[in-house]
Amino acid sequence: MTFLIPTHDQARAGLRAMKTILTAAGPLAPERREALTAVQRHLLRTDHDLDALAPITPEELAAALGEPALRNQIVSGFVTLALAGDHVEPSELAAIEAFAAALDVRPAQVEQLRKFHEERLVTLRFDVVRRSLAGPALRQLYEEQGLGGVVKNIASFAGLWENGALADRYRALADRPDGTLGKELWRFYTTNGFAFPGEKHGAPETLLVHDLSHILAGYDTDNRGEGLVLAFQAGYRRQDPFSVLVFLLLLAQHGVRLTAFADPIKGFYSGKPGAIDELVRAFARGARMTIDLTEGWDFWAAFDRPVEELRRDYGIEPWQD
Repeated sequence: MTFLIPTHDQARAGLRAMKTILTAAGPLAPERREALTAVQRHLLRTDHDLDALAPITPEELAAALGEPALRNQIVSGFVTLALAGDHVEPSELAAIEAFAAALDVRPAQVEQLRKFHEERLVTLRFDVVRRSLAGPALRQLYEEQGLGGVVKNIASFAGLWENGALADRYRALADRPDGTLGKELWRFYTTNGFAFPGEKHGAPETLLVHDLSHILAGYDTDNRGEGLVLAFQAGYRRQDPFSVLVFLLLLAQHGVRLTAFADPIKGFYSGKPGAIDELVRAFARGARMTIDLTEGWDFWAAFDRPVEELRRDYGIEPWQD
């Protein structure tokens, strides 16, 4: 889905609901306030006084929001806001489920939050991964190369096998003109010491969009940059974008190990003023793009094009720290 911009009245009702949820266990904490302020600034483009917003009942919100897609979007947003804190209170989960019931929607993120709350981590991991970026990438790999291709790519990532022809194709990107996407990808891999696809320990080609998003968005590869690029990817993703945000917050804020590709971190966004604002800004930046890079984008066809030209064509706004 494309991120939907609500009307002014719908935005106000949604903010009242967000505040109702985030104050279900007590006064609005500073990091919760920052999150709501960021949603206003970067997504809703409103400037309501948060302290003046009165609570809202699930029935009142349902009366304000009629479109099913918008209802799904706001309930998914409730979950990510709750996960942005240090912990999720039972009263917050109960409030989210009450709003979901009144709106007659139950996006996957609500069930993911309940699984997290109940510590059903095995099923939580499976569901979050299959819905985020890795799951669709593996499905694409299976569709294109079959089970044998999946096994070979996993073996390559584990350092047990090398596809020399594929690796040579990526090494040859060194010959592309400076400033092109292909040359910048080659520089990205060599500068960071990453293995090329096809080399031992190289990631499957179907995961390459993540690395190319680093280049197009201009985000670094440290923990901060990885969080920003995932939020950026969630924003431009048209299908189930909030599962990517849930993946990120479970991994980096709540320390849940989800895949072998990334080590979990506990409380990465805690006590860092501006960190959640950055995530929301990166998500909004991706949401305003004109293309979903995970849906049939032919990056090989783009490798000879200048990065700056691609940014203009794809609607990628400048990023300033």
